Amino acid sequence: MEGSGQNSTSSGNSPETLFEEEKQEIRVLLDRLSRTLPGFAARPGQRAMIAEVARTFSRCREEGEPSKDGQNLSVIQGPTGTGKTMAYLLAGIVLARSRKKTLLVSTATVSLQEQLVTKDIPQLASVLDNPPVYELAKGRGRYLCERNLLSLTDLQAGNAFWKHPPSASELDLLDRLRGDFPDSWDGDRDHLPVSVPDSLWSLIQNQGTSCTGKRCPLYSRCPFFLKKEAFSRADIVVANHDLVLSDLVLGGGILLPSPEKSLLVFDEAHHLPGKSLSHFRESLDLEGLAPWIERIPGLLERISAFFDVRERDKTVQAQAEALTNSLMTLGTWLEEHWEGKPAGSFSSETEQDGANGIFRGSREQSLWRFPGGKFPDAMIDPSRIGASAARVLAERLQLERDKLAEATTGSDVRRNRERDAFFLDVGVHLEKTLDAVRLLSLYEKVDPEGKAPFARWATMWKESGTFSHRLEASPVWPATLLEEVLWRRVSACCLTSATLMSLGSFKSFSSRCGLSMLPGVSFLSLDSPFPLDRQGVLSLPVMRSDPTDFESHTREIVESLPAVLSPTGGALVLFSSRRQMEAVRKGLSPEWQNRVLVQGERSRKDILALHEQRVRAGEASVLFGLSSFSEGLDLKGELCTHVVIAKIPFPVPTEPVEETLSEWIRSRGGDPFREIALPEAGLRLVQAAGRLIRSETDRGIVTIFDKRLLEKNYGVHLLRSLPPFRLERPDSGKKSNT
Repeated sequence: MEGSGQNSTSSGNSPETLFEEEKQEIRVLLDRLSRTLPGFAARPGQRAMIAEVARTFSRCREEGEPSKDGQNLSVIQGPTGTGKTMAYLLAGIVLARSRKKTLLVSTATVSLQEQLVTKDIPQLASVLDNPPVYELAKGRGRYLCERNLLSLTDLQAGNAFWKHPPSASELDLLDRLRGDFPDSWDGDRDHLPVSVPDSLWSLIQNQGTSCTGKRCPLYSRCPFFLKKEAFSRADIVVANHDLVLSDLVLGGGILLPSPEKSLLVFDEAHHLPGKSLSHFRESLDLEGLAPWIERIPGLLERISAFFDVRERDKTVQAQAEALTNSLMTLGTWLEEHWEGKPAGSFSSETEQDGANGIFRGSREQSLWRFPGGKFPDAMIDPSRIGASAARVLAERLQLERDKLAEATTGSDVRRNRERDAFFLDVGVHLEKTLDAVRLLSLYEKVDPEGKAPFARWATMWKESGTFSHRLEASPVWPATLLEEVLWRRVSACCLTSATLMSLGSFKSFSSRCGLSMLPGVSFLSLDSPFPLDRQGVLSLPVMRSDPTDFESHTREIVESLPAVLSPTGGALVLFSSRRQMEAVRKGLSPEWQNRVLVQGERSRKDILALHEQRVRAGEASVLFGLSSFSEGLDLKGELCTHVVIAKIPFPVPTEPVEETLSEWIRSRGGDPFREIALPEAGLRLVQAAGRLIRSETDRGIVTIFDKRLLEKNYGVHLLRSLPPFRLERPDSGKKSNT
């Protein structure tokens, strides 16, 4: 445990706080795993990672303790075969128990979650004298609200709960669920005894806006709160990035253990920046929201009558009108400017500069982006008025919701039903109103100078002859947000993945995540446990065409692919666009077309099963895939002996968030290509090449049909970041080492 790992850097000089008892327990567990698990052997990289995780967690902060400038945070890149999961589980459980914390492990994919709870944690538990209690965490929407179910199945409740007249089959289905719960069904949607459509499940799922918590008479048997209670007793909780971020947005500790009480591991951490942006994104359908707001005064008036209060609240009426008028003003202003655009201003493929923004699309469906996130001045006042009115309405709805939750109606069945119906209705209107608060708050004032802006845009679409408008906003840089909601609060955290470095540096990942602002964060890059220079070959055929010439490049790939692929075994061909993927498949001979399995034409599970079946039968099978096939595929041995990459996977900034980010970087004198596109392409290229060698016995070739790797000045940096395969130039006969 004294080793410091490989390529470890840290600005922190925190004293070592790992106790000898903790070190000894980790050594004992490693020894037990080596003796009891077939094929398990702790390699140097895994030992270095265990040491780094243990040191990081030993610096955990207590609740309320001042920040250590990131000395309780570490970033660890561990290539395939390192044994990352067992490394952080082993060190994590020892330190979590010793420091009286919960080990919270977050993944980006369901497959890794399943691996953790069905394989890795049980294996670790087998060598522990006191096996850990572990739980798989899901969002509250995956659990039943029994009160909603009872209300829906009680025919006397009528349409107060149903959004549509129920069919006989729907009532039969809910009656069955009511009979099964809780004896033969635990209320978890993933354990349903029968299939329930999304539309029906949405009526009986647990929702924060309609939940009375401990005030609910069914609280003691609520699946959601029972699971939350189980999390508080668990040693290890396995969640996903979406759920962790959702919990943080709500304040933390709502469903999951709070960050202050957790030792947190982000596995597949390269997804964290993108996931973070999506969780802070807001949108508002202007015309769709207005009817909900208009109903609020009447709803609150009926609730007042329920409490025998007959006075009409003029403030609520005025605020509802103010918010509705603001929504109408914004929609009208947007439509007038759309209508004022000449017909030639709209194009499906290009953007056109407008007086107040950039348009893309057609009259029937278009997007209007505000450059730099700076929306027109004419939108500020209606947004400010609307946001203020929405806040007042939200406060009033919350007040009425609390009153209904606390109301006691004794054994009066009719009043109980009426109260529950009001409570659900208020919850829905509160949720809609809070949507308005969050979105309009981002349009009522401009972004501070020097700070990363929010991307802001509007979309318009035509349905049944009527135009609708949606306003949207999203941060472009998650760094500050993550620092505020997570890094300044979490007890300790390790972020790990096989691909966190880009172009040989952690700089890009660290900057996006906000870790570069914390000088004490440690960084560790582990070497591959495999002899990659002997296992893999990087082939760069001489290409005539430039990938920016779609037709010529596609034609050359069609010509070259049959020559480089083997007539037997498995191969993976990765494309940056579906258009080129389909064009290449179409251009191949019928013989090769029959060997190709294209992503999207079947489920991922079915495609991989058929691919394996063909390869095991001695046939050739070629997978054609897009970016999602460049990670998460674990095709060992003959299932993948050749990875073909059509071109350098540069991101194309066509989304408002990416475009606004590029504008912000340029405004600061930076180069979006060097700061964003090139590091992202490097990361994607490494991920794609990483599909080849998945075990110490694998052998194979990575072929890249992109001459820019050899002709452009940035090509050398991309090549250096790839695994150290032997480099071959098949057309020139030249061979060298990367």
